[in-house]
Amino acid sequence: MRARFIRRVSPVALALLVLVACSRSDEPSSTQAADADDNNASIAWFDGTVDDALIAAEDRRKPVFLYWGAKWCPPCMQLKTTVFNRPAFIETTRLFVPVYLDGDTPGAQRWGEHFGIVGYPTLIVLRPDGTELTRISSGMDLEAYPRVLKIAARQTRPAEALLTAALAEPDSLAVADWDLLANYGWWVDRGTLLGERSMAEVMSQLAQGAPTAELQDQFALLQYAALLSASDDPETLLTAAQQEQARMLLLRLIEAPARLRANIDTLNYFAVGLVMASAADAERREALAERLDIAMRSVGSADGFTIKDRLYAQRTRVELVKALNPDAPIPAAMIADVRETVAWADQAAETPQERQGMANYATYTLESADLQADAEALLLKEIERSPDAYYFMPTVAEYAQERGDTDQALTWLERAYEESRGPATRAQWGLIYVGGLLDMRPAATDRIEQVMTQIIEELAAEPSAFYQRTRMRFVRIDGELKAWAEREDVQPALQTLNMAMGRVCEQLPEASDIRTDCDALFGGNA
Repeated sequence: MRARFIRRVSPVALALLVLVACSRSDEPSSTQAADADDNNASIAWFDGTVDDALIAAEDRRKPVFLYWGAKWCPPCMQLKTTVFNRPAFIETTRLFVPVYLDGDTPGAQRWGEHFGIVGYPTLIVLRPDGTELTRISSGMDLEAYPRVLKIAARQTRPAEALLTAALAEPDSLAVADWDLLANYGWWVDRGTLLGERSMAEVMSQLAQGAPTAELQDQFALLQYAALLSASDDPETLLTAAQQEQARMLLLRLIEAPARLRANIDTLNYFAVGLVMASAADAERREALAERLDIAMRSVGSADGFTIKDRLYAQRTRVELVKALNPDAPIPAAMIADVRETVAWADQAAETPQERQGMANYATYTLESADLQADAEALLLKEIERSPDAYYFMPTVAEYAQERGDTDQALTWLERAYEESRGPATRAQWGLIYVGGLLDMRPAATDRIEQVMTQIIEELAAEPSAFYQRTRMRFVRIDGELKAWAEREDVQPALQTLNMAMGRVCEQLPEASDIRTDCDALFGGNA
Protein backbone atom coordinates (compact mmCIF):
# COMPACT_ATOMS: atom_id res chain seq x y z
CA MET A 1 0.00 0.00 0.00
CA ARG A 2 2.94 2.32 0.54
CA ALA A 3 3.38 2.66 -3.22
CA ARG A 4 -0.06 4.23 -3.47
CA PHE A 5 0.51 6.80 -0.78
CA ILE A 6 2.39 9.80 -2.16
CA ARG A 7 4.26 11.12 0.81
CA ARG A 8 7.71 12.56 1.16
CA VAL A 9 9.85 13.25 -1.87
CA SER A 10 13.57 12.81 -1.89
CA PRO A 11 16.21 13.22 -4.57
CA VAL A 12 16.61 9.43 -4.57
CA ALA A 13 12.94 8.90 -5.25
CA LEU A 14 13.05 11.48 -8.02
CA ALA A 15 16.01 9.79 -9.60
CA LEU A 16 14.23 6.45 -9.54
CA LEU A 17 10.99 7.71 -11.14
CA VAL A 18 12.25 8.78 -10.90
CA LEU A 19 9.93 11.25 -5.56
CA VAL A 20 4.55 15.42 -5.49
CA ALA A 21 -7.54 27.22 -8.97
CA CYS A 22 -9.97 29.73 -9.82
CA SER A 23 -9.34 31.06 -13.28
CA ARG A 24 -10.11 29.03 -16.41
CA SER A 25 -7.08 30.46 -18.19
CA ASP A 26 -4.42 28.03 -19.42
CA GLU A 27 -1.79 30.42 -18.07
CA PRO A 28 -0.91 30.22 -14.38
CA SER A 29 -0.47 33.48 -12.55
CA SER A 30 2.50 33.65 -10.21
CA THR A 31 0.54 36.14 -8.10
CA GLN A 32 -1.52 33.33 -6.61
CA ALA A 33 1.63 31.41 -5.77
CA ALA A 34 3.30 34.45 -4.27
CA ASP A 35 0.26 35.10 -2.10
CA ALA A 36 0.60 31.58 -0.72
CA ASP A 37 4.28 32.15 -0.04
CA ASP A 38 3.68 34.48 2.85
CA ASN A 39 6.95 33.56 4.58
CA ASN A 40 9.05 34.83 1.67
CA ALA A 41 7.64 38.28 0.92
CA SER A 42 11.15 39.70 0.49
CA ILE A 43 11.58 37.94 -2.84
CA ALA A 44 9.93 40.11 -5.47
CA TRP A 45 8.04 37.32 -7.22
CA PHE A 46 6.78 38.40 -10.62
CA ASP A 47 3.11 39.37 -10.68
CA GLY A 48 1.83 37.70 -13.84
CA THR A 49 1.98 34.61 -16.01
CA VAL A 50 5.08 32.74 -17.12
CA ASP A 51 4.68 34.14 -20.63
CA ASP A 52 4.41 37.64 -19.17
CA ALA A 53 7.57 37.01 -17.15
CA LEU A 54 9.47 36.02 -20.29
CA ILE A 55 8.35 39.26 -21.98
CA ALA A 56 9.39 41.26 -18.92
CA ALA A 57 12.74 39.47 -18.91
CA GLU A 58 13.33 40.51 -22.50
CA ASP A 59 12.51 44.13 -21.65
CA ARG A 60 14.73 44.11 -18.56
CA ARG A 61 17.48 42.06 -20.21
CA LYS A 62 17.47 39.58 -17.38
CA PRO A 63 17.06 35.82 -17.23
CA VAL A 64 14.04 34.19 -15.56
CA PHE A 65 14.36 32.26 -12.30
CA LEU A 66 11.46 29.78 -12.25
CA TYR A 67 10.61 28.05 -8.99
CA TRP A 68 8.16 25.16 -9.37
CA GLY A 69 6.68 24.13 -6.01
CA ALA A 70 3.58 23.39 -3.99
CA LYS A 71 2.44 24.83 -0.69
CA TRP A 72 1.95 21.39 0.89
CA CYS A 73 5.33 20.02 -0.27
CA PRO A 74 7.81 19.49 2.63
CA PRO A 75 10.96 19.73 0.47
CA CYS A 76 9.57 23.04 -0.81
CA MET A 77 9.06 24.22 2.76
CA GLN A 78 12.63 23.16 3.52
CA LEU A 79 13.84 25.29 0.61
CA LYS A 80 11.71 28.28 1.60
CA THR A 81 12.71 28.30 5.25
CA THR A 82 16.43 27.68 4.77
CA VAL A 83 17.29 29.31 1.43
CA PHE A 84 14.59 31.67 0.18
CA ASN A 85 14.61 33.65 3.43
CA ARG A 86 18.37 34.31 3.45
CA PRO A 87 19.37 37.91 2.60
CA ALA A 88 22.16 36.85 0.22
CA PHE A 89 19.75 34.68 -1.76
CA ILE A 90 17.05 37.35 -1.84
CA GLU A 91 19.59 39.88 -3.10
CA THR A 92 20.72 37.48 -5.83
CA THR A 93 17.17 36.96 -7.11
CA ARG A 94 17.17 40.63 -8.16
CA LEU A 95 19.42 39.61 -11.04
CA PHE A 96 16.40 37.74 -12.45
CA VAL A 97 12.73 37.99 -13.12
CA PRO A 98 11.73 35.50 -10.40
CA VAL A 99 8.56 33.47 -10.97
CA TYR A 100 6.96 31.22 -8.37
CA LEU A 101 4.81 28.64 -10.15
CA ASP A 102 2.63 26.70 -7.74
CA GLY A 103 1.57 23.32 -9.15
CA ASP A 104 -2.10 24.05 -8.45
CA THR A 105 -2.38 27.32 -10.34
CA PRO A 106 -4.29 26.98 -13.63
CA GLY A 107 -2.05 25.69 -16.39
CA ALA A 108 0.87 24.96 -14.04
CA GLN A 109 0.90 21.23 -14.76
CA ARG A 110 1.04 22.02 -18.46
CA TRP A 111 4.18 24.09 -17.87
CA GLY A 112 5.54 21.20 -15.82
CA GLU A 113 5.00 18.97 -18.84
CA HIS A 114 6.67 21.53 -21.10
CA PHE A 115 9.81 21.74 -18.98
CA GLY A 116 9.97 18.01 -18.23
CA ILE A 117 9.66 18.60 -14.48
CA VAL A 118 9.39 15.44 -12.42
CA GLY A 119 8.78 16.72 -8.91
CA TYR A 120 8.60 19.54 -6.40
CA PRO A 121 10.71 21.59 -5.92
CA THR A 122 12.47 22.32 -9.21
CA LEU A 123 14.53 25.46 -9.89
CA ILE A 124 15.06 26.45 -13.53
CA VAL A 125 16.90 29.41 -15.10
CA LEU A 126 15.58 30.51 -18.50
CA ARG A 127 16.58 32.91 -21.22
CA PRO A 128 13.89 35.45 -22.14
CA ASP A 129 13.16 33.36 -25.24
CA GLY A 130 12.28 30.39 -22.99
CA THR A 131 15.48 28.43 -23.60
CA GLU A 132 16.51 26.58 -20.47
CA LEU A 133 19.95 27.64 -19.26
CA THR A 134 20.14 25.31 -16.27
CA ARG A 135 18.17 23.73 -13.47
CA ILE A 136 19.66 24.07 -10.03
CA SER A 137 19.90 21.36 -7.41
CA SER A 138 17.64 21.86 -4.40
CA GLY A 139 20.01 19.87 -2.19
CA MET A 140 23.03 22.17 -2.17
CA ASP A 141 24.88 23.56 0.81
CA LEU A 142 23.04 26.70 1.94
CA GLU A 143 26.04 28.91 1.24
CA ALA A 144 26.24 27.66 -2.36
CA TYR A 145 22.88 28.98 -3.55
CA PRO A 146 23.79 32.66 -4.04
CA ARG A 147 27.08 31.71 -5.68
CA VAL A 148 25.52 29.24 -8.12
CA LEU A 149 22.60 31.55 -8.87
CA LYS A 150 24.99 34.41 -9.69
CA ILE A 151 26.88 32.13 -12.08
CA ALA A 152 23.59 31.17 -13.70
CA ALA A 153 22.63 34.84 -14.08
CA ARG A 154 25.80 35.50 -16.08
CA GLN A 155 25.60 32.31 -18.10
CA THR A 156 24.81 32.63 -21.81
CA ARG A 157 25.24 29.01 -22.86
CA PRO A 158 22.60 26.42 -21.95
CA ALA A 159 23.65 23.59 -19.68
CA GLU A 160 23.49 21.25 -22.66
CA ALA A 161 26.24 23.23 -24.41
CA LEU A 162 28.29 23.35 -21.21
CA LEU A 163 28.00 19.60 -20.78
CA THR A 164 29.00 18.97 -24.40
CA ALA A 165 32.07 21.18 -23.97
CA ALA A 166 32.95 19.62 -20.61
CA LEU A 167 32.94 16.14 -22.13
CA ALA A 168 34.77 17.06 -25.34
CA GLU A 169 37.04 19.96 -24.36
CA PRO A 170 37.16 20.18 -20.54
CA ASP A 171 39.93 22.79 -20.57
CA SER A 172 37.68 25.19 -22.49
CA LEU A 173 35.40 25.76 -19.49
CA ALA A 174 35.97 28.17 -16.64
CA VAL A 175 35.80 26.97 -13.03
CA ALA A 176 32.44 28.76 -12.71
CA ASP A 177 31.06 26.69 -15.60
CA TRP A 178 32.12 23.52 -13.84
CA ASP A 179 30.54 24.77 -10.61
CA LEU A 180 27.24 25.21 -12.45
CA LEU A 181 27.39 21.66 -13.82
CA ALA A 182 28.32 20.23 -10.42
CA ASN A 183 25.25 21.84 -8.88
CA TYR A 184 22.89 21.04 -11.75
CA GLY A 185 19.63 19.35 -10.71
CA TRP A 186 20.65 15.94 -12.02
CA TRP A 187 17.98 14.13 -10.00
CA VAL A 188 15.21 16.19 -11.60
CA ASP A 189 16.64 16.06 -15.11
CA ARG A 190 14.38 13.34 -16.66
CA GLY A 191 16.54 13.19 -19.76
CA THR A 192 16.52 16.95 -20.35
CA LEU A 193 20.29 17.16 -20.26
CA LEU A 194 21.39 13.54 -20.07
CA GLY A 195 19.19 12.30 -22.87
CA GLU A 196 19.75 8.54 -23.18
CA ARG A 197 23.17 8.73 -21.57
CA SER A 198 23.94 7.01 -18.30
CA MET A 199 24.21 9.49 -15.42
CA ALA A 200 26.97 7.42 -13.84
CA GLU A 201 29.05 7.42 -17.02
CA VAL A 202 28.62 11.16 -17.54
CA MET A 203 29.53 11.90 -13.92
CA SER A 204 32.64 9.72 -14.26
CA GLN A 205 33.80 11.70 -17.28
CA LEU A 206 33.09 15.00 -15.52
CA ALA A 207 35.03 13.85 -12.45
CA GLN A 208 38.05 13.21 -14.66
CA GLY A 209 37.84 16.59 -16.41
CA ALA A 210 36.92 18.88 -13.50
CA PRO A 211 39.62 21.48 -12.66
CA THR A 212 39.64 21.27 -8.85
CA ALA A 213 39.83 18.44 -6.33
CA GLU A 214 36.58 19.57 -4.69
CA LEU A 215 34.66 19.46 -7.97
CA GLN A 216 36.23 16.14 -8.92
CA ASP A 217 35.01 14.63 -5.66
CA GLN A 218 31.55 16.15 -6.06
CA PHE A 219 31.14 14.58 -9.50
CA ALA A 220 32.62 11.28 -8.28
CA LEU A 221 30.06 11.16 -5.45
CA LEU A 222 27.27 11.75 -7.97
CA GLN A 223 28.71 8.95 -10.11
CA TYR A 224 28.52 6.47 -7.23
CA ALA A 225 25.11 7.78 -6.22
CA ALA A 226 23.81 7.09 -9.74
CA LEU A 227 25.30 3.59 -9.67
CA LEU A 228 23.80 2.86 -6.27
CA SER A 229 20.36 4.17 -7.21
CA ALA A 230 20.26 1.71 -10.11
CA SER A 231 21.58 -1.30 -8.16
CA ASP A 232 19.90 -3.75 -5.79
CA ASP A 233 23.20 -5.20 -4.58
CA PRO A 234 25.83 -2.57 -3.70
CA GLU A 235 28.21 -5.20 -2.35
CA THR A 236 28.89 -6.57 -5.85
CA LEU A 237 28.71 -3.23 -7.65
CA LEU A 238 32.40 -2.24 -7.83
CA THR A 239 35.65 -3.86 -8.82
CA ALA A 240 38.44 -4.10 -6.25
CA ALA A 241 40.14 -1.01 -7.72
CA GLN A 242 36.87 0.93 -7.75
CA GLN A 243 36.19 -0.09 -4.15
CA GLU A 244 39.42 1.48 -2.99
CA GLN A 245 38.70 4.65 -4.98
CA ALA A 246 35.22 4.87 -3.46
CA ARG A 247 36.54 4.25 0.05
CA MET A 248 39.12 7.02 -0.26
CA LEU A 249 36.50 9.36 -1.73
CA LEU A 250 34.16 8.77 1.19
CA LEU A 251 36.94 9.39 3.69
CA ARG A 252 37.90 12.67 2.01
CA LEU A 253 34.29 13.84 2.09
CA ILE A 254 33.44 12.95 5.67
CA GLU A 255 36.70 13.99 7.32
CA ALA A 256 37.00 17.47 5.80
CA PRO A 257 34.34 19.68 7.44
CA ALA A 258 33.89 21.90 4.38
CA ARG A 259 33.43 18.94 2.04
CA LEU A 260 31.11 17.20 4.48
CA ARG A 261 28.90 20.29 4.61
CA ALA A 262 29.00 20.81 0.84
CA ASN A 263 27.91 17.23 0.14
CA ILE A 264 25.77 16.44 3.18
CA ASP A 265 22.50 15.98 1.28
CA THR A 266 23.91 13.44 -1.17
CA LEU A 267 25.84 11.70 1.61
CA ASN A 268 22.71 11.35 3.72
CA TYR A 269 21.08 9.44 0.89
CA PHE A 270 24.02 7.41 -0.40
CA ALA A 271 26.84 7.15 2.16
CA VAL A 272 25.57 3.88 3.61
CA GLY A 273 25.40 2.28 0.19
CA LEU A 274 28.88 3.59 -0.53
CA VAL A 275 30.23 1.94 2.61
CA MET A 276 28.69 -1.37 1.61
CA ALA A 277 29.99 -1.06 -1.95
CA SER A 278 33.51 0.12 -1.17
CA ALA A 279 34.77 -2.28 1.47
CA ALA A 280 34.29 -5.98 0.76
CA ASP A 281 36.54 -6.97 3.67
CA ALA A 282 34.49 -7.00 6.90
CA GLU A 283 37.23 -5.42 9.00
CA ARG A 284 37.77 -2.52 6.57
CA ARG A 285 34.01 -2.06 6.25
CA GLU A 286 33.62 -1.81 10.02
CA ALA A 287 36.45 0.72 10.20
CA LEU A 288 34.94 2.83 7.44
CA ALA A 289 31.49 2.59 9.02
CA GLU A 290 32.89 3.78 12.35
CA ARG A 291 34.33 6.89 10.73
CA LEU A 292 31.08 7.61 8.91
CA ASP A 293 29.16 7.21 12.17
CA ILE A 294 31.47 9.71 13.89
CA ALA A 295 30.94 12.22 11.09
CA MET A 296 27.16 11.84 11.07
CA ARG A 297 26.95 11.97 14.85
CA SER A 298 28.69 15.35 14.67
CA VAL A 299 26.22 16.59 12.04
CA GLY A 300 23.28 15.36 14.10
CA SER A 301 24.19 17.64 16.97
CA ALA A 302 25.88 20.55 15.19
CA ASP A 303 24.54 24.07 14.87
CA GLY A 304 24.68 25.44 11.35
CA PHE A 305 23.17 22.41 9.69
CA THR A 306 19.50 22.41 8.72
CA ILE A 307 16.80 20.48 10.54
CA LYS A 308 16.69 18.04 7.64
CA ASP A 309 20.48 17.56 7.67
CA ARG A 310 20.54 16.82 11.38
CA LEU A 311 17.59 14.45 11.30
CA TYR A 312 18.86 12.60 8.27
CA ALA A 313 22.35 12.31 9.75
CA GLN A 314 20.78 10.27 12.55
CA ARG A 315 18.83 8.31 9.96
CA THR A 316 22.10 7.58 8.14
CA ARG A 317 23.59 6.23 11.36
CA VAL A 318 20.60 3.94 11.87
CA GLU A 319 20.64 2.71 8.27
CA LEU A 320 24.36 2.02 8.59
CA VAL A 321 23.84 -0.20 11.64
CA LYS A 322 20.98 -2.02 9.90
CA ALA A 323 23.05 -2.59 6.77
CA LEU A 324 25.98 -3.99 8.74
CA ASN A 325 23.91 -6.07 11.16
CA PRO A 326 20.48 -6.67 9.60
CA ASP A 327 19.38 -9.19 12.24
CA ALA A 328 20.58 -7.27 15.29
CA PRO A 329 18.48 -4.74 17.23
CA ILE A 330 19.28 -1.07 16.89
CA PRO A 331 21.43 -0.05 19.88
CA ALA A 332 19.50 1.64 22.67
CA ALA A 333 21.95 4.55 22.69
CA MET A 334 21.29 5.19 19.01
CA ILE A 335 17.51 5.07 19.57
CA ALA A 336 18.00 7.66 22.29
CA ASP A 337 20.03 9.85 19.91
CA VAL A 338 17.26 9.66 17.31
CA ARG A 339 14.59 10.63 19.81
CA GLU A 340 16.74 13.46 21.17
CA THR A 341 17.32 14.92 17.68
CA VAL A 342 13.63 14.62 16.79
CA ALA A 343 12.71 16.37 20.05
CA TRP A 344 15.18 19.15 19.22
CA ALA A 345 13.73 19.47 15.69
CA ASP A 346 10.21 19.61 17.10
CA GLN A 347 11.24 22.55 19.28
CA ALA A 348 13.34 24.27 16.62
CA ALA A 349 10.63 24.29 13.94
CA GLU A 350 8.39 27.20 14.84
CA THR A 351 6.58 28.44 11.72
CA PRO A 352 4.00 26.33 9.83
CA GLN A 353 6.41 26.10 6.88
CA GLU A 354 9.27 24.88 9.08
CA ARG A 355 7.01 22.35 10.76
CA GLN A 356 5.74 20.95 7.45
CA GLY A 357 9.28 20.07 6.47
CA MET A 358 10.35 18.98 9.95
CA ALA A 359 7.47 16.54 10.42
CA ASN A 360 8.20 14.95 7.07
CA TYR A 361 11.90 14.34 7.72
CA ALA A 362 11.35 13.41 11.37
CA THR A 363 8.82 10.79 10.28
CA TYR A 364 11.29 9.18 7.91
CA THR A 365 13.98 9.25 10.61
CA LEU A 366 11.71 7.66 13.22
CA GLU A 367 10.49 5.02 10.78
CA SER A 368 14.08 4.11 9.99
CA ALA A 369 14.62 3.40 13.69
CA ASP A 370 11.41 1.32 13.84
CA LEU A 371 9.73 4.01 15.92
CA GLN A 372 6.44 4.09 14.03
CA ALA A 373 4.47 4.82 17.18
CA ASP A 374 6.60 7.92 17.78
CA ALA A 375 6.13 8.95 14.14
CA GLU A 376 2.38 8.51 14.32
CA ALA A 377 2.16 10.58 17.51
CA LEU A 378 4.19 13.35 15.87
CA LEU A 379 1.99 13.36 12.76
CA LEU A 380 -1.25 13.35 14.74
CA LYS A 381 0.01 16.44 16.54
CA GLU A 382 0.87 18.08 13.22
CA ILE A 383 -2.53 17.27 11.75
CA GLU A 384 -4.07 19.37 14.51
CA ARG A 385 -1.97 22.42 13.65
CA SER A 386 -0.79 22.23 10.02
CA PRO A 387 -2.61 24.36 7.41
CA ASP A 388 -1.90 21.52 4.95
CA ALA A 389 -2.60 18.61 7.27
CA TYR A 390 -4.00 16.46 4.47
CA TYR A 391 -0.43 15.80 3.34
CA PHE A 392 0.25 13.71 6.46
CA MET A 393 -3.03 11.78 6.56
CA PRO A 394 -2.13 9.03 4.06
CA THR A 395 0.90 8.20 6.20
CA VAL A 396 -1.29 7.86 9.30
CA ALA A 397 -3.60 5.70 7.17
CA GLU A 398 -0.65 3.42 6.42
CA TYR A 399 -0.02 2.92 10.12
CA ALA A 400 -3.70 2.11 10.66
CA GLN A 401 -3.72 -0.43 7.84
CA GLU A 402 -0.55 -2.05 9.16
CA ARG A 403 -2.42 -2.57 12.46
CA GLY A 404 -5.29 -4.14 10.56
CA ASP A 405 -7.65 -1.20 11.17
CA THR A 406 -8.83 -0.72 7.59
CA ASP A 407 -11.86 1.32 8.63
CA GLN A 408 -9.64 3.94 10.23
CA ALA A 409 -7.21 3.83 7.34
CA LEU A 410 -9.96 4.57 4.82
CA THR A 411 -11.38 7.29 7.05
CA TRP A 412 -7.99 9.05 6.99
CA LEU A 413 -7.71 8.68 3.21
CA GLU A 414 -11.21 10.04 2.69
CA ARG A 415 -10.54 12.97 5.00
CA ALA A 416 -7.26 13.72 3.21
CA TYR A 417 -9.11 13.92 -0.10
CA GLU A 418 -11.90 16.05 1.32
CA GLU A 419 -9.49 18.55 2.89
CA SER A 420 -7.03 18.77 -0.03
CA ARG A 421 -7.04 21.95 -2.09
CA GLY A 422 -6.13 22.81 -5.68
CA PRO A 423 -7.10 20.89 -8.83
CA ALA A 424 -3.89 18.92 -9.29
CA THR A 425 -3.54 18.17 -5.58
CA ARG A 426 -7.17 17.09 -5.22
CA ALA A 427 -6.80 14.73 -8.17
CA GLN A 428 -3.68 13.23 -6.61
CA TRP A 429 -5.16 12.78 -3.14
CA GLY A 430 -8.43 11.54 -4.62
CA LEU A 431 -6.56 8.83 -6.51
CA ILE A 432 -4.70 7.90 -3.31
CA TYR A 433 -8.11 7.37 -1.70
CA VAL A 434 -9.29 5.29 -4.65
CA GLY A 435 -6.11 3.21 -4.39
CA GLY A 436 -6.93 2.55 -0.74
CA LEU A 437 -10.48 1.50 -1.61
CA LEU A 438 -9.23 -0.86 -4.30
CA ASP A 439 -6.81 -2.38 -1.80
CA MET A 440 -9.02 -2.58 1.28
CA ARG A 441 -12.62 -2.41 0.02
CA PRO A 442 -12.59 -3.78 -3.56
CA ALA A 443 -16.25 -4.80 -3.29
CA ALA A 444 -17.30 -1.18 -2.64
CA THR A 445 -18.07 -0.71 -6.33
CA ASP A 446 -20.47 2.17 -5.92
CA ARG A 447 -18.08 4.14 -3.69
CA ILE A 448 -15.11 3.57 -6.00
CA GLU A 449 -17.13 4.70 -9.01
CA GLN A 450 -18.53 7.67 -7.08
CA VAL A 451 -15.10 8.96 -5.98
CA MET A 452 -13.57 8.45 -9.42
CA THR A 453 -16.49 10.30 -11.03
CA GLN A 454 -16.05 13.22 -8.63
CA ILE A 455 -12.33 13.41 -9.41
CA ILE A 456 -13.05 13.41 -13.14
CA GLU A 457 -15.78 16.04 -12.85
CA GLU A 458 -13.40 18.37 -11.01
CA LEU A 459 -10.79 17.85 -13.72
CA ALA A 460 -13.35 18.63 -16.42
CA ALA A 461 -13.71 22.05 -14.78
CA GLU A 462 -9.90 22.55 -14.86
CA PRO A 463 -8.54 20.30 -17.66
CA SER A 464 -5.10 21.94 -17.62
CA ALA A 465 -4.52 20.13 -14.31
CA PHE A 466 -4.49 16.79 -16.18
CA TYR A 467 -0.93 17.32 -17.39
CA GLN A 468 2.33 16.03 -15.89
CA ARG A 469 1.94 14.63 -12.35
CA THR A 470 -1.82 14.20 -12.69
CA ARG A 471 -1.54 12.34 -15.98
CA MET A 472 1.04 9.96 -14.46
CA ARG A 473 -1.31 9.24 -11.54
CA PHE A 474 -4.23 8.55 -13.89
CA VAL A 475 -2.19 6.17 -16.04
CA ARG A 476 -1.20 4.29 -12.88
CA ILE A 477 -4.72 4.04 -11.47
CA ASP A 478 -6.00 2.99 -14.90
CA GLY A 479 -4.10 -0.31 -14.64
CA GLU A 480 -5.32 -0.87 -11.08
CA LEU A 481 -8.93 -0.18 -12.03
CA LYS A 482 -8.78 -2.54 -15.00
CA ALA A 483 -7.42 -5.34 -12.79
CA TRP A 484 -10.13 -4.56 -10.21
CA ALA A 485 -12.91 -4.62 -12.81
CA GLU A 486 -11.84 -8.07 -13.98
CA ARG A 487 -11.70 -9.46 -10.43
CA GLU A 488 -14.99 -7.94 -9.32
CA ASP A 489 -16.70 -8.37 -12.70
CA VAL A 490 -17.71 -4.69 -12.88
CA GLN A 491 -16.81 -3.77 -16.45
CA PRO A 492 -19.81 -1.38 -16.74
CA ALA A 493 -18.16 0.80 -14.07
CA LEU A 494 -15.14 1.29 -16.32
CA GLN A 495 -17.38 2.20 -19.24
CA THR A 496 -19.06 4.84 -17.09
CA LEU A 497 -15.68 6.27 -16.09
CA ASN A 498 -14.50 6.27 -19.70
CA MET A 499 -17.54 8.27 -20.77
CA ALA A 500 -17.02 10.74 -17.91
CA MET A 501 -13.35 11.07 -18.82
CA GLY A 502 -14.38 12.12 -22.31
CA ARG A 503 -15.40 15.51 -20.90
CA VAL A 504 -11.79 16.04 -19.85
CA CYS A 505 -10.19 14.60 -22.97
CA GLU A 506 -12.25 16.67 -25.41
CA GLN A 507 -10.76 19.84 -23.91
CA LEU A 508 -7.16 18.70 -24.52
CA PRO A 509 -5.24 19.41 -27.75
CA GLU A 510 -6.08 16.99 -30.53
CA ALA A 511 -3.33 14.78 -32.01
CA SER A 512 -1.20 15.16 -28.87
CA ASP A 513 0.31 12.57 -26.54
CA ILE A 514 -1.70 13.99 -23.66
CA ARG A 515 -4.95 13.51 -25.59
CA THR A 516 -3.95 9.98 -26.61
CA ASP A 517 -3.25 9.01 -23.00
CA CYS A 518 -6.51 10.54 -21.86
CA ASP A 519 -8.61 8.81 -24.54
CA ALA A 520 -7.08 5.44 -23.64
CA LEU A 521 -8.09 5.55 -19.97
CA PHE A 522 -10.60 3.09 -18.53
CA GLY A 523 -11.01 0.94 -21.62
CA GLY A 524 -10.94 3.68 -24.25
CA ASN A 525 -9.14 3.47 -27.57
CA ALA A 526 -5.41 4.17 -27.60
